[in-house]
Amino acid sequence: MEAIRRGVTDPEATDSVDRIIDGWARERPDLDVSPIGVVTRIARLRQHLDTGVETLLAEYGLSGPDFRVIVALRRAGPPHAMTQARLMGDLALTSGTVSVRVDRLAERGIVVREPAAGDRRAQLVRLTAEGLRLFDELAPRHLANEDRLLSALSREERELLAGLLRRLLVSFETGGVDAGLWLGMRLEPAHVARARRTAVGLSDTPGLLVAAVLAGTPAADAGIARGDLIVAVDGRELHSHAALAGAVSDARDRGCLRLSVLRGEGRAEVGIRVPRAAD
Repeated sequence: MEAIRRGVTDPEATDSVDRIIDGWARERPDLDVSPIGVVTRIARLRQHLDTGVETLLAEYGLSGPDFRVIVALRRAGPPHAMTQARLMGDLALTSGTVSVRVDRLAERGIVVREPAAGDRRAQLVRLTAEGLRLFDELAPRHLANEDRLLSALSREERELLAGLLRRLLVSFETGGVDAGLWLGMRLEPAHVARARRTAVGLSDTPGLLVAAVLAGTPAADAGIARGDLIVAVDGRELHSHAALAGAVSDARDRGCLRLSVLRGEGRAEVGIRVPRAAD
């Protein structure tokens, strides 16, 4: 891990985003521009990665969204079919965008549309034999290409990066926090919590916001209430679902956790019982 930190802080390993940050440090030293180091890098990396992926797919006359339709159908397993509505959900695309992609693939014989059994109003999109053959040919090349695009990172570095990106993505993809439900409370992620607090004039403090507490649970017994902001667990800052889940898991043997909570702007320390798996 230390080797990784040294590598990413190497003064010779600067990029275009470093130059942006340096420029703002000169022009507006009062601004905290550190988020640019993450958000802008992700955006610029996305451009490079998309170009690398699209270059290979173009050899097959496909775009990225075209290939994602093929992949979703193949991953579904036999008979490699989905309703268009399910495709929309899996690919996070609008109905119109999915229709355009399916039309393109259908013209080439890669997919077909057919009525869903037992529901004439629903239409399935199914991968054809040609679609299966195309996937089997392209998938190994696609994965090897993605591996090549990540060549600057070792396996250990890739795992570290994947874990951090997973933690960030989970905060956007989940409406609540599963570890909180284990304790009897529904929690909102840190980016939502900050927006809610600043909207009512409270400090812009990261943490997990208590949206609801279930009666008769450890959270209720501990006196945790809706609107509390959990900012630390056992003395460690709490910014994510993953951090709370890890703390809950670690605490099961001893049976309790210590939570630091903001109630408005006042801080309180709360002990909470952690149920064992058999409880």
